[in-house]
This record gives sequence, C-alpha cells and structure tokens, in this order.
Amino acid sequence: MRKHFQTLLELRKQKGIKPKAKTPPKWLFPTNQEKQYDKILYSLTSELKKLIKEILVPEIPSMIDEVNNKTPNDRNDDYLDRLRGLIIYIGNAIQNKVTESIEKSKVIGIEIARFNKKQSEKVNYSIFGFDIFVDEPWLSDQLKLFSVQNSSLIKSLPEQELERVASTVERGLQQGMRFTDVSKEIQKSFGITHRRAKLIARDQTTKLNASLTKLRQEEVGVEEYIWQTSGDERVRPTHKANDGKKFRWDEPPAKTGHPGHDVNCRCVARPVLDKLLNLGK
Repeated sequence: MRKHFQTLLELRKQKGIKPKAKTPPKWLFPTNQEKQYDKILYSLTSELKKLIKEILVPEIPSMIDEVNNKTPNDRNDDYLDRLRGLIIYIGNAIQNKVTESIEKSKVIGIEIARFNKKQSEKVNYSIFGFDIFVDEPWLSDQLKLFSVQNSSLIKSLPEQELERVASTVERGLQQGMRFTDVSKEIQKSFGITHRRAKLIARDQTTKLNASLTKLRQEEVGVEEYIWQTSGDERVRPTHKANDGKKFRWDEPPAKTGHPGHDVNCRCVARPVLDKLLNLGK
C-alpha cells in the first residue's frame, strides 16, 4: 500500500469514520461492454461475408467451367489469377470497415476501464469510508496495449478469412468439386470467422478487465482475493474448483493464473478486505 493510503486510514481513525462494509462488495464483470465489442466485430465479419458472396461467389461457376474445359496439355491457370485478384479486391474493399472497427475498439477499451473503475470505487469506499482520488499513471499504457493487441486481432479476421476462402475455392477447383459443394465449404468458413470474432470480444474484454482489477486492488493495499466464477455451465472444471477460494495477487494459481488470464475466462476477483478494514481501528 502506498503511504498516502495509510495516511487516509489514519484519518479515518481520527475522525471516527467506520468502514462502510464488513464484507467485500461484489466485483462485477463488464458484460455490456463485451456485448458492444461483439456487435462491432460481428458487423465487420458480416460485411466481409457480404462482399465475398457478392463479388467472389458469382464468379466460381465460370472458374469451374474453365477448369472443366481445359485439355490435358493446357497449362493455362488464368482462373487462379482471377481468384487471387478477387481476393485482393475484397481485402481492399473491407479496409474502411477494419479501420472503423479498430477505432471503435479503442472506445470499448475506455468503457471497460470506466466500468472497472466503478467497481474499484465501491471497494475503496468500503475501505476508507469516503470517496478518494487514486492516481493511475499506468492506465494509459494499459489502454495503449489493449489498442495495439486488438488492432492486430481485428486485422487478422479478414486476412485469415480471405486466405481460408481462397484455399477452399482453389482446392475445390483442382478437385473437381461442384459449385454447391464449394459454396457449402465457404459457408462453413463464415461460421469459423464469426466464432473467432466472438472469442476475441470476450477474451480481450476479460483480459483488460483482469489487468485493471489487479492493478487497482493492489494500488490500495488489497493483497488477497476470493475467486468468483460466472456461475453458469460454461465454467471450466479448474475454475469451478477455484470458486470461493482465497488467493494472493503475488501468487497466481498454478493451473489457471488469476481470474481472466485463461482464454475466454469470465471469472472475477472479489477483494479480501479484512486487513484493511481492521487497520486504523
């Protein structure tokens, strides 16, 4: 704990201010922010799907005809050049949407930080008995890191989707697949991208929230926390085993790390306030 927080606890004692809670307030997960991020990425992947269906898919039958009409000695692979050209065209066409999604993701990062701050303020009020100002010089670096990581992840969504679709079409042409079969494979690829976008939204929300939770709790002297799961059927067995148990911030659980560290983890850390509530009594 920083020295000025110790001073505040002494001030609490001098003025006879009692802690506002004997049990730690519930530290909530930023569910709404996750949903907002999910919508942003769903909009991006839906736009990409639309471009592929409008620009690439109608060209596949003529590519199939071109392959079927080739003679054994014909080494002309114009259809592959056409395929690659269409993929590049779609990649360029989606760039404005990618840029828009990246900018919106930065706002989501700020909103996650604000939500987490409100959770922190609840804890601080419980400890000190009054509202306090906490300097957070590390916050801008946390948001910059979130922005850089998410920018890379967002860019990878159309890149990987277009690469997968190009491989699917090329394989279909070379193996003599029917148009309907190629279309079904492309549709499967759309599902992969949508699911990955949902994973990114949840995982990046949990990771930023977890990092800020740790920093903000440690800032005011919280050394321990109670592991709290989301309480639904999607909770991992290892995380369910941690539920309700006490851990130290400087000793993360070996199998799981702290809440939010594992991919897709929605668990949170409920602060243990016993020591702080007793200080200055």
